[in-house]
Amino acid sequence: MRLRGRVAVVTGAGGGIGRAIALAFAGEGADLVLADLADAAAPVAEAARRGGVRATPLAADVARMTDMEAMARAALETHGRVDVLVTCAGIDGQGLLVEQAEAAWTRVVDVNLNGTYRAIRAVLPAMIARRHGRIVTIASIFGRHGGYGFITAYTASKHGVIGLTRALAAELGGQGYPGITVNAVCPGYVRAGMGVRVQSTRRGPMSGEEIFERYYRRQTPGRRMLEAEEIARAVVFLALPESGGITGQALNVDGGFIMS
Repeated sequence: MRLRGRVAVVTGAGGGIGRAIALAFAGEGADLVLADLADAAAPVAEAARRGGVRATPLAADVARMTDMEAMARAALETHGRVDVLVTCAGIDGQGLLVEQAEAAWTRVVDVNLNGTYRAIRAVLPAMIARRHGRIVTIASIFGRHGGYGFITAYTASKHGVIGLTRALAAELGGQGYPGITVNAVCPGYVRAGMGVRVQSTRRGPMSGEEIFERYYRRQTPGRRMLEAEEIARAVVFLALPESGGITGQALNVDGGFIMS
């Protein structure tokens, strides 16, 4: 129970990775504010409460600043503090750039990159007031290289998330807030959420599992897809007091996939 008494806010908490992150924090004793579209976070909050922590589900869209501000207010009104923010909300965006409508491109960037900004912008003043906090953004291994095509908008947005993470870490340190750390976790292929959905490829639609097996398994040192719980453990580590010396970093949790 290394995070008992701490409060963690998680966006995208209803998804596969988001759910695993929320339950990992609950397992460490953290109280939770869980945000996602409609009522997607409600069953996750219920599962977390069975572990003996307080968990508040919220219907909130990272594409709306007012929703993120309401999320921050709810956390402060309920718990009086925010110790950890995890920005896990995201969408994919498939297709060739030359065929992609501007609205489709903009939607991916708005949710993945601007949504990360909105969540941080809403919560950060509370951390600054206490001069302490942990921000963990969920980027992607495709934010570290150019991907394999057909996901250009997604790849660009995740590069942006890593850039935001690094720039904010430098900004906070430079402004006299070294107690607030900002790091990214970059998952590889995960057996959850986008990692198992059908995606566009040169050979037509394939699930994420099919793509991994066909193109990447033999070149990946880990020789397998990751489980969502493995991503969650990395996120929890970056939220612990012991991780205070780590900031501005992008941690690959990918089984060595980046080398493929």
